[in-house]
Amino acid sequence: MTRKIFWTMLLGILFIGSGLSAQTAAQAGDGTPGVVREFGETDAILDAGDTFTCILTFPKTGIAEVDRAIYDWALTAHDTGKEHADSVNSDGTRNEAAINVGYSSFLVRENYAGIEETGALNGTFLAHPEDIVKTFNVDIPGKKLLTSDEILNHNRGRALALLRQKIARRYPDMPRDLTRTDGTWLEHLVIKHDGVEVLLPRGEFLPSYLGLQRFLLTYDELGGFLQ
Repeated sequence: MTRKIFWTMLLGILFIGSGLSAQTAAQAGDGTPGVVREFGETDAILDAGDTFTCILTFPKTGIAEVDRAIYDWALTAHDTGKEHADSVNSDGTRNEAAINVGYSSFLVRENYAGIEETGALNGTFLAHPEDIVKTFNVDIPGKKLLTSDEILNHNRGRALALLRQKIARRYPDMPRDLTRTDGTWLEHLVIKHDGVEVLLPRGEFLPSYLGLQRFLLTYDELGGFLQ
């Protein structure tokens, strides 16, 4: 990626960030999730070198525990990509890498927020892009992050059963044995207005050709909202 492309993308991010930070939602014309930013103000880690570029946006929430967790994760993602780019191949050439990650944030029931970071790591050392996915869920009055058990009402079994049903319904010919689905499939949860969405990164749980998958578990199906 050239520096010209990097700065063009950066200008676009700054424009979007100023226009969408807090209280703005958009939906893509094809029905896929668009950018939603109902909570937090946009910040970013930006880097442009000869072999590494990074555009990683995230929200600043004003809650110390949450902002520290988000920034620590973002910095680790940046550093991991840069380490790849700084490595040298057997023929003496340096790897190249690029990270492009954006976020959506959802204000739920006025007192809670869900944040999802999604994007990709591209590199000369990879056969295909590698998904970057991370979620954070916030108790705003409590000024803390919510655990997955709290979000799922301490009933992972019910959530896993729902997830298996939804995967089987969407992909009835799925060759994978879904009975072996375990708690690791619930690592990336984000609370939204009508339910909890489970994000499955490309190739981690389902076949790579399906890409990033999303499955919504409604609050009615889960037996309530943060009981």
